Amino acid sequence: MVESVRKNAATIASVFGLENQVATLMGGFNSRIKTLKAFAEGKNATVGLCTGGGFNTLGNDGRCSIIGVEIRFENVGVDASIDTSTHGNEASFEFIADKNPECIFVMDRDAAIAAEGAQLAQEIVENELVMGTDAYKDGHIVYLAHSAVQYAAEGGITSLDLMLADLENTLLP
Repeated sequence: MVESVRKNAATIASVFGLENQVATLMGGFNSRIKTLKAFAEGKNATVGLCTGGGFNTLGNDGRCSIIGVEIRFENVGVDASIDTSTHGNEASFEFIADKNPECIFVMDRDAAIAAEGAQLAQEIVENELVMGTDAYKDGHIVYLAHSAVQYAAEGGITSLDLMLADLENTLLP
């Protein structure tokens, strides 16, 4: 995804003669990604989305793939051979407890689409089983503040900035 943003921004910049500005901007993103990679080194995670009162695990093949692909958390929530590119695969909280991830990343799909009467992701995720995981105990459950960006608007400079901020604001001191 980051490479796609880089290519698109470079193409647009070339039309307007703003190549230097884009190079500086992408350099800043690279630095932020490098810092997050250093945090993620040797750590595992489960990445998922809350929808309809449940939790679906996501792989490295679609939404939130920046976490496993660019930031390089080991995504222990899914089998790499299973397609999760749209809404992931439904997972039980027993599954999450069994995997005992060091970090849990949560996209609130219902909030992203403004589903009427939906339960908040935090109410769904923070249950007795998840509270026993290392992620919960260490304060590494990351509720992606910009779920709408993660869900429907990946791929631009502004969205990349917001996606990185979602991770930085919870993980980095």
